Amino acid sequence: MKTRRMILTAMAGIAATAPLGLPALADIAPPPPPPADPFAEGTFVLGPKDAAITVTEFASMTCPHCAHFTLSTFPEVKKQFIDTGKIRFVFRDFPLDQIALQASQLVRCAGPERAEALVDLLFRTQATWARAADPIAVLKQTVKLAGVGDAKADACLADEALKLAVAQSRFDAEKQYQIRSTPSFAIGTKIQSGALTIEEFTAFLKDNGLKD
Repeated sequence: MKTRRMILTAMAGIAATAPLGLPALADIAPPPPPPADPFAEGTFVLGPKDAAITVTEFASMTCPHCAHFTLSTFPEVKKQFIDTGKIRFVFRDFPLDQIALQASQLVRCAGPERAEALVDLLFRTQATWARAADPIAVLKQTVKLAGVGDAKADACLADEALKLAVAQSRFDAEKQYQIRSTPSFAIGTKIQSGALTIEEFTAFLKDNGLKD
């Protein structure tokens, strides 16, 4: 018992004093937590957190059907459902090939605040860069409009952790939702695939709880 008291007394002394000029343990601040992943939920997220319905789109940057949905239907989705607070919309990467994966890497390099605009830009110019003899070179020229210069783009494309994060987005979707094609949309466990028209998108929402 005496030995135990001696050990406890010694431990208390170490915590309370600062021998040799070192700070006491109690005065040492714990290391800061690692920064939160800004893309943990999706490449970009729109709409209120408390929206009654969350819709997740799984898309590949080289998918022409994804481009068609983004350019033809998505503006109405924003106007009717996102801007009015009726839904929360999450865009997630589902790269179908290596070029799509690299395009998604470059989108993430631009930062979360520019991701939506850059996704829109890449879909608008998809026919140009996706069919180019050197698609990466054309992509790099395109993302300069979002402030991603050659040095930053090269660093991002060489970033193995970033590459794995984009690929993981696809693997998770395959495992959790059994996604096999793009674009696909999820509300809970309900899945709808294809370049939906605004009428089809609205019907999908109503079938899964959207109130008029």
